[in-house]
Amino acid sequence: MPAETFAALQGVLERLGDAHLRAPEATGGRARHPVPQHGFELEYSWDERSRTLTLLGLVRVSHAP
Repeated sequence: MPAETFAALQGVLERLGDAHLRAPEATGGRARHPVPQHGFELEYSWDERSRTLTLLGLVRVSHAP
């Protein structure tokens, strides 16, 4: 993974710590967040009690023609 892509993913994870950007279904469950400029989609969950974001998966998605 190129350093630029890794840095972008770190930035997305950091921003998902903000409740305004996080999907409501992430609390106690799973949510997805697209990172289209790098062709990825993150799957994550949020534990409100411990205030912890957990990255569950990283999937490469193809761009629609």
